[in-house]
Amino acid sequence: MAKIDVTIEILSPIHLGSGQADVNTDAEIVHDALGFPYFPGKRFKGLLYESAVEIFEMFELSGLDTKNLSPLEKIFHRQSTSEIQLIVPNFFIYPLDEYEKFCAEWKWLQTEKPYCEIFTPTEVLNSFTSLRYQTRLENGIAADKSLHNLRVLNAGLKFFGEITLLNADEKVLNLLALAIKNLSAAGTKRNRGFGRIKCTATFDGKSETQIVKKILAGVK
Repeated sequence: MAKIDVTIEILSPIHLGSGQADVNTDAEIVHDALGFPYFPGKRFKGLLYESAVEIFEMFELSGLDTKNLSPLEKIFHRQSTSEIQLIVPNFFIYPLDEYEKFCAEWKWLQTEKPYCEIFTPTEVLNSFTSLRYQTRLENGIAADKSLHNLRVLNAGLKFFGEITLLNADEKVLNLLALAIKNLSAAGTKRNRGFGRIKCTATFDGKSETQIVKKILAGVK
């Protein structure tokens, strides 16, 4: 079993949509009951798959040998079964043990008077986010009833999580290191300046950069 500590740094406003809306917000982001945002593990796993596909495409276009990389299907099980299991949890604003303690303290604040009137989930969420407004133009004029807003996470926030790999070999770790290093965008409206991220990871004491350098030094 291998454990990979991953950090996701938000470099530009990002919209991790929850599919929910309310009276004030047309497109809400994912957050917990206390108002703290998180990065869904299922979404991150999907992004890793997309990034891994790009890695294979770049290797093939560059004429590089992929013999030291695991086949995609062995890790992500898109069209086949495999003994390898990739377990990706949700990512939180603190490592899990710290986050659980942090939430317990905030839960007390949000249930005890007079603190509960001040530290509401909405106020907590507002401290990490902002609303962005957009409209549709018709002949240079804002179209009627086209004003729309969405909540975005502010740049500078970091999320932490630990990926677990079962029955993985060196080729699997190599591919994941490259996929994590290559991953640079998430969320909606990525082509409009939103959703830039930077991912770093530690594989049993080695950074993803060290592993990537070793891989590239050995390819032809």
